[in-house]
This record gives sequence, C-alpha cells and structure tokens, in this order.
Amino acid sequence: MSSGAARFRLQRAGARACYRRAMRRALIALLGIVIAVLGAPAGAAERVASAIVFAVDVSGSVTSERYQLQRAGIASVFATAGIEQILGDGLAVAIMEWSDGNQVTVPWTVLHGVADAHALAARIAAMPRAPGVSTELSLALLAAADLLDACPCAAANRIIDISGDGSNNGPISTPIARDQVLARGIRINGLPIVTSIEPDVAEWYRANVIGGDGAFMEIANGYEDFARAMRRKFLIEVAARRR
Repeated sequence: MSSGAARFRLQRAGARACYRRAMRRALIALLGIVIAVLGAPAGAAERVASAIVFAVDVSGSVTSERYQLQRAGIASVFATAGIEQILGDGLAVAIMEWSDGNQVTVPWTVLHGVADAHALAARIAAMPRAPGVSTELSLALLAAADLLDACPCAAANRIIDISGDGSNNGPISTPIARDQVLARGIRINGLPIVTSIEPDVAEWYRANVIGGDGAFMEIANGYEDFARAMRRKFLIEVAARRR
C-alpha cells in the first residue's frame, strides 16, 4: 500500500472517530435535556395564607328574604372598606350552598387586593340560589372538605365556614362527619342562626359541628343579625391566621 493511501485511511478513521465523539456528546446533551424536562415539577400551586369554603344553608326553612340576607351578608364581607389590608398574603374563597344536596355557586377565587375582593362581592350578590329542602349538614361538611382538597392553591390554613339555622337530618352522624373532616387537617368554624324554631341550635353547633385547632363560632341572633356575625367571624378567622 502506498504512503498516500495509508494517510487517506488514517484521515478517514480519524474523521469517523471525531464524528462518533460529536454524536456521543450530542446524545449526552439531549439526554440531559430530557431528564431535566421529565424531572421538573409541574407548575407549583399558588401559595395563599388561607383557603375558606363558605358553606351556606339553603334548606326549606330559608325563605327568599332570609336567603337574600345571607347572600348580602357574605358579599358585605368583601366590600368592606380596608379589606385589602388583610389580603396581602392571599386568600382563596369558594362558596357552596347546601341542603339535601350541595352546589358550588362560586368556584375557587384567589384574592390579593381590593379589586379582587370587590369583584367577588359583586359576583356573590348576583349568584343564583341552589335548590334544597332538608338540612343534611353532615354531608355538607364532607362535600366542603372535598372542595378544599380540590383547591388549586397551597393554603397554610384550610377552613370550612358553615352557617345554618337547624340541626342535621342527613344520613350520617354529624360528629362522625366532623371527625373525618378534622382528620384531613381542616378547621370547622360555625355560624349558627338562632330562631324561635331552633332556639338551641348554637349549643348543638358547639357540641357537634365546630372543631380543629382554633375553631370557634359566631352566633347570629336571627337572620337580620347574619351580616354582622359573618363580618366579625371572618375578621377573627383572618386575624388568627396572621399571628
């Protein structure tokens, strides 16, 4: 073999070796990209200080007038002057109406400032009423807990804010439902509405409904007192989470 042919073969072998090294580096780089993409976490959930489900009684005892008082009372919470001062860390809110079933009337909404809060107040004021007859409070607690589990935010505090004017007549014992909810790391606060038909409902709420670290209830003395009780309870809930 001539010296020229030998040099040609050496050059060709060298080129092949360089090509293989380049391909190896490219494959390694591609593998690194694939690993990075597959290993990267999905979009992290937005962090908020608290997530609250307002669970509102719409059973047969709640007349149209009483329903309007409840709806206006909840809306007033988010239309209050200075609301933006307690939303700095973020607040996730959902509203669920319950009776012999339950319906989410306002899905999860995250509030960071006054514009968010006022928009939510307007939405609440316009929401339609869910149908209902009986007072299946125990099932409402479980449904509200499921709603909290489905919240798209990562909340430091998870709260069910349940209101109503009567005791449970659902198929599950209220203490059993309550304990199942508490085991999921959820606090239950109550707003019993005392009427002449159910004068002992506040004591029943205290014994059977509220629970969890820092749980409390605020009593509304009739539906006319609902707005005051709701605003005060909400402020206490928010103040507790800011400590």
